[in-house]
Amino acid sequence: MQPEHVRRNPNGSIDYDFYRRRAARLRMDKISHSVSATMAMVRPLIAIALLIGTVLAMPTRGPEAPTLTLDVAAASSALRAE
Repeated sequence: MQPEHVRRNPNGSIDYDFYRRRAARLRMDKISHSVSATMAMVRPLIAIALLIGTVLAMPTRGPEAPTLTLDVAAASSALRAE
């Protein structure tokens, strides 16, 4: 079985360069589409990772009450000494 239409050079031989260029173009189109689809999925994942990192970087609890009391007492005694 022969295909109905085969692209040929002026000398009658099959134009393999045409088919090679077309295959390369189709591959590049497919790759660029895949990369753009992947980037659409990666951006939200990066945002989620940044949010998780921000939450984990926050301190879990503040200073304890006795430490605060000592800091206030030291500050007030320093003010009185001046």
